[in-house]
Amino acid sequence: MSVLPKMLFLFQNIPVIRGTKIFKEWQKAISKFVWQGKKPRIQYKLLTDVRERGGFALPDLKLYFEAACLCWIRTWIKLEDREVLDLEGFNIRFGWHAYLWYGKRKVHRGFGNHIFRGPLIEVWERNREVLEPKTPHWLSPLEATSVSKINREDNWPTYEQLLTKEEGKWKLKPYDQIKEKVYDWLKYFQLNEMFRKDITDRGYADKDSRFQTEILNNNYRILSKMYNLLLGWNLIDEEVKLVAIHWARDIGHNIYAEEWERLWKIHLKFTACVTLKENLMKMFYRWYLTPVKLAKMYGICNKCWKCREREGSFYHMWWECQKVKEF
Repeated sequence: MSVLPKMLFLFQNIPVIRGTKIFKEWQKAISKFVWQGKKPRIQYKLLTDVRERGGFALPDLKLYFEAACLCWIRTWIKLEDREVLDLEGFNIRFGWHAYLWYGKRKVHRGFGNHIFRGPLIEVWERNREVLEPKTPHWLSPLEATSVSKINREDNWPTYEQLLTKEEGKWKLKPYDQIKEKVYDWLKYFQLNEMFRKDITDRGYADKDSRFQTEILNNNYRILSKMYNLLLGWNLIDEEVKLVAIHWARDIGHNIYAEEWERLWKIHLKFTACVTLKENLMKMFYRWYLTPVKLAKMYGICNKCWKCREREGSFYHMWWECQKVKEF
């Protein structure tokens, strides 16, 4: 697909799209192209699923844009690229983590009016609850409470460096252990109160999130990994596909997830013939129109076209019909 690399280039270099309206229009256009203007027979969300889970790997442009934005926000979180942070934050009032975690965008409206910062922070706020459901280890309360200025220091201590776990509970380390990272006693007491508020409001993560492990602590193929994370969360409601339930009901016994996985990962690769693979996927998704479906659409007879006796359901048309069994 030659269009996707061009779109990814734009998403990664000019992330200026606000809202989701344009993505819905693009989705309609793609769906119209795929189905040639006819009514879709497979849900669009299932088309975007990866092939290893029985999908068609159709790119979801909305998720790709959000993945590109979150990879950009990675710079705001890590606080390492001083030149980029000074350029993008020339007029911010608070630390970057204050906007990312403590909602300072509502206080400083000018932060979201920036052509790049506005769309980026919107994407972060849409996905923050999924990426970091609890207070993360990478959060730096000192950076969040600092006054923004050009050429600030780089080594801001994070909760991961400031906290310790004692008797199953997280607490701030003693002042003597972190006095090199904390300016004075007043700042230490402020940090303690901030942590109490954070752990009361959101709780504190016992271990690094997938976002921190795969994206923040990694420099290799982060866009693909971020897209796969968002795609997995977007399809969490489709973990058991409706067609799999229909197949189990028709056959008369449960088909476990491991069996479906084996079908998609191994059995589907027994041939290199694209036409045959296409027919297998159509069979799995019960793509073919049957007399029962046509009867609901046009009010015609729902009897089997071959035997003319029983109701022409999908399972009957392919397996139960006596005329078919002769072959």
